[in-house]
Amino acid sequence: MMASRVLLASASAAGIRFGRAVLMVRGAEGVAESVNFYQNALGMNVSRHTDEWAELTCGVASGGSDDDPVAPVSTPPTMTTTTSPLKKAATPAITNFRLSIKAVESEAQLSHGYTPFLSFDVDDMDSVVARCAQMGAKLDGPIQYPAHGKVAVMRAPDGHMIGLYEPSI
Repeated sequence: MMASRVLLASASAAGIRFGRAVLMVRGAEGVAESVNFYQNALGMNVSRHTDEWAELTCGVASGGSDDDPVAPVSTPPTMTTTTSPLKKAATPAITNFRLSIKAVESEAQLSHGYTPFLSFDVDDMDSVVARCAQMGAKLDGPIQYPAHGKVAVMRAPDGHMIGLYEPSI
């Protein structure tokens, strides 16, 4: 476990941070359909949209706790902190997750066997699953109810897998 913490701290010190996830879809129509789904089913904000490329954003889940074995041990130097008058400790500033959608034509680039798995934390599993289904997503098995919350896996209309997680109270 200690090696993971050292690697995470080293990446931050080297100025390396996660930039975006890129999903590849077939042509301009695929970009438009994917933007429609991620914007209207999951509420992501569209930053850029052309026939060949789109970029959407949403907030990120809060970082890990002190008990999380893969959480960094210190705030990366590239992250700013803010202090609330109601809180004495500094907290990381809110950042956005970026999802890019790229138009491609090659069949090899479109293979869905090893596509990224996107996971979204949600406040209301039932309404998000219903909205995603209305937008063309399909449940990949039943919603699971482990002790820590609700978990669902869906295949988005563009063929990519998305996970939904609603933590228990």
